Amino acid sequence: MNDRISRAPQLPSRIASLVAEAIAEGRWKLGERLPAEQALADSYGVSRNVVREAISRLRADGLVQSRQGVGAFVARAQGTGVLRFDAELLSDRATFGNVFELRAILEIQTAGLAAERRSDADLAAIAHAYERMVRESEGAAGGVDADLDFHRAVARSTGNAQIAAVVSFLSDQIRETILATRARPGSFVGRIIEVTLAEHAVIHKAISSGSAEAAKDAMTVHIRNAASRIGYTLAI
Repeated sequence: MNDRISRAPQLPSRIASLVAEAIAEGRWKLGERLPAEQALADSYGVSRNVVREAISRLRADGLVQSRQGVGAFVARAQGTGVLRFDAELLSDRATFGNVFELRAILEIQTAGLAAERRSDADLAAIAHAYERMVRESEGAAGGVDADLDFHRAVARSTGNAQIAAVVSFLSDQIRETILATRARPGSFVGRIIEVTLAEHAVIHKAISSGSAEAAKDAMTVHIRNAASRIGYTLAI
């Protein structure tokens, strides 16, 4: 297979489209694991970062599912009928602000439910995601992915698969903006990471305590501050 393409703007979107087309054509079947990131990068003539972002977009569209330490698997044969936000629309400040507001409404209540329903296994998953955040805080992409995995783990702790699916979807939608924020040059980025880790530690502690109100308060502070760090003010 040789699908190399020339360098151009919006490469992740183009690679995502090519992979989606290949899935629709049956090159990779439902439930089949996609080639490793490096193999796809070599095939399309792009970097692993571009492939990683493309896979993230396909995951947001529901076409693939990622399994930590294993890889990405085909979840749907085609992308029709899947909830999605157009990438160009998300570049609009007002639209992105609306998405962040939706995230706040959902995740604050999610934290409360997680505190009431979490199991020991759920707490272990949240703790593992937080530990990854600490370990990978110096790497922009790895740190952001660990951050969003933390939120997915909290959502799964509710025991509600639909909540978990929507939180995962929203996490994928905002990934690139968070990544761009952390990738900015300057000493303030280190401070952002330090504060973000502290906020997540409070959320983890509140959920562990079983206090729904404490968990919702901790998530409210985090989401409000996260929005502020990228230039938005949320009325929550």
